[in-house]
Amino acid sequence: MPTRPIRLLLSCLLFTLALLSAHPASAQATPLVDQPSAAEVDQLITTLEDPAKRDALLVQLKALKAVEKPAEPETMGSRVLDTLSDRIDLFSQQVAAASRAVIDTPRALRWLNQQMTDPAKRDAWGLLALHLALIIGGGYAARFAMIWLLSRPRRALGARAPGGLLAKLVLLFARLVLDLLPMGAFALVGFGLLSGTEAPRTVRVASLIILNASLIVQGVLVAGHVLLSPKTPLLRLARVGDETAQYLLIWIRRITIIGVYGYFIGEAMRVLGLPATPHSAWLKLVGLLVTAMLIVLVLQNREPVAQALRGKPEPEPDDRDEALRAVLAGEASGDEPHLPPPPTPAQARRHAALSLVRQRLADVWHILAILYLGAVYLIWALEIAGGFDFVLRATLVTGAILIVSRLLSEALNQLVDRGLKVPDDVRLAYPGLEERANRYLPFLRRVAQGLLGVFTILLLLQAWGADALSWLGSDLGQRVASSSVTILIVLTLALVIWEMVNGAILRYLNATDDQGIRLQRSARMRTLLPLMRNALTILLVTLAGLIVLSEFGVNIAPLLAGAGVIGLAVGFGAQTLVKDVITGLFILIEDTISVGDGVTVAGLSGGVEAMSIRSIRLRGYDGAVHTIPFSSVTTVTNSTKDFSFYVLNVTIDYAVDTDRVVGVLKDIGVQMQAEPDYGASILGPVEIAGVDAFQDSAVLIKGRIKTRAGQQWAVGREFNRRMKKRFDAEGITIPFPQQVLHINSGAPATPFTSAPDGTVKTDAS
Repeated sequence: MPTRPIRLLLSCLLFTLALLSAHPASAQATPLVDQPSAAEVDQLITTLEDPAKRDALLVQLKALKAVEKPAEPETMGSRVLDTLSDRIDLFSQQVAAASRAVIDTPRALRWLNQQMTDPAKRDAWGLLALHLALIIGGGYAARFAMIWLLSRPRRALGARAPGGLLAKLVLLFARLVLDLLPMGAFALVGFGLLSGTEAPRTVRVASLIILNASLIVQGVLVAGHVLLSPKTPLLRLARVGDETAQYLLIWIRRITIIGVYGYFIGEAMRVLGLPATPHSAWLKLVGLLVTAMLIVLVLQNREPVAQALRGKPEPEPDDRDEALRAVLAGEASGDEPHLPPPPTPAQARRHAALSLVRQRLADVWHILAILYLGAVYLIWALEIAGGFDFVLRATLVTGAILIVSRLLSEALNQLVDRGLKVPDDVRLAYPGLEERANRYLPFLRRVAQGLLGVFTILLLLQAWGADALSWLGSDLGQRVASSSVTILIVLTLALVIWEMVNGAILRYLNATDDQGIRLQRSARMRTLLPLMRNALTILLVTLAGLIVLSEFGVNIAPLLAGAGVIGLAVGFGAQTLVKDVITGLFILIEDTISVGDGVTVAGLSGGVEAMSIRSIRLRGYDGAVHTIPFSSVTTVTNSTKDFSFYVLNVTIDYAVDTDRVVGVLKDIGVQMQAEPDYGASILGPVEIAGVDAFQDSAVLIKGRIKTRAGQQWAVGREFNRRMKKRFDAEGITIPFPQQVLHINSGAPATPFTSAPDGTVKTDAS
């Protein structure tokens, strides 16, 4: 590609721009290339006049631009360094300007000496002093006269006790009007005298400036009186004592007088001919004095503010106030004391964290305040472009954000505590309703407070120029917002599903009839439903956890693969555990055993206390607890399934009539069925099977009693007690083992028998 025409064209263009440029600095600039010759200029003109050559030249220029090496992109680090370098240069310039202002102090002294030695200028200053004395003196005379005239109404307003906040605001408004009337009299007389006197223009302007300064000072003091009301505590808006109100008003007066009068006096001297550099030094000196006074105010109130930030200490108990506290609590009148409930562990932890933050802030608040005041003064004194306006605006916005955030936090707490409170009559009618209805309120309160805190921090950063909200529009911000919404939806759905299932299970298990009597559900349902709820909880937690991890950017595929490998390893390595689980599932589904049943499992008997997916827990009659894995269960004997029988094995003497005994047994059964204590447990009359066996010394009569499940032992014991007493009354003997001895000694055989009392008798005796 030919480059000579291009260089020629660029050289001619630069030369033409240098000739036509009217900027003064262009004449001093060093040319980047040598000036083209006349032949090269003629060749360029010819090229531009010929359309074909001109098009070819444009193509060459575009090709040159395409192959030109692109500039390296500007990185974030380079931008930060460039910005920091610019700020350092600007700060250096501001420091140099401030140094020049200090160095030029002799110039201000020379100006002041000139004002005093020049007769004309000295006369002008004397005229200004006389003019100010007339205007300010007349204004203050009118002001004091108006104050004296309004003294009685002011005292009357201060002595009135407002009935509420609205009445206090009305009285304060009337007080404000009374305070503004003297200020209006000052302005009316001052501006009237200013307009009615003849003076040079500079003197009139300077007098107007001082008059405006006086009005501003009076306005600030009026606002301070309205807010603090040092002499009328009944109308005071600020919650401070009389001494503190007077103290604050004194400092407001000091700072306002120094700041306002210092600034306006400087402006008046500027009008009267003070050079710009001494004028700037004067304003910076006034600002330094105001800043020093504010720092002194901060240091004087270091401990009171720190104590307020720490909060009120817990009062020590005083025995002398027990009677008063008893009356206030209702104890003296016989009522129950209404004591506040103790704080919950979550509230205690939150209070401890807040106390720690307040303690740290109380220790360093004065340092932060002094640094802030110093930074604001330096920004203003160094005249950083837009710095003071930015700090002032950011400070005001910060205060507004904190106030609004505090109000929203209090409104949120009131909404949760009062708006969502269960009414007292409903709480008394349904004792467990409040706990269920407010189960998630503490968590929701913390989430809402956390979101409010995060949003407040973002707004504060935005107010101080951090541009914290811009990331919401970026790809990362949109992804975070989308993931947050997805996680919130998933957790909400999981929680709703669990609450629906849990509520349905609780309603089914705790259902009552029309009379309010709780329905007795089967032991199978009381066992399976809690197990189903636990299984659902595990499933929901697992699914929700995996979805949340995926939204956080975690690849859950390795987790699923790892879970599969672990499950396979567990299946091979824990075959007994798998057998326990499978056997337990079938036992539960088939309703073989339920909680509360009396069973015999693996050679152990007892009542079923609990069942898990892996084992069964029995409580023996002696109180021993037996835990049996389902893999050891081969045979289950359930003595309390649906109904039970108590088996009667009655032995009687051979000499007793069996029909008579059967009648007695049936009669006992009828008597027990007629009694309320046992009639509800017996499901039918006594069933007598008849004579079942002939034993060595007794006749065995067999029968049974049908009872409710689990009631056979209690019914059987009572039946045996009554049967023994009835047999004794009827003379029915229950045989016991007897032995007959025959002694052969040549004499006639005499049998010996064992009497019931243990003595040995013969037939002869």
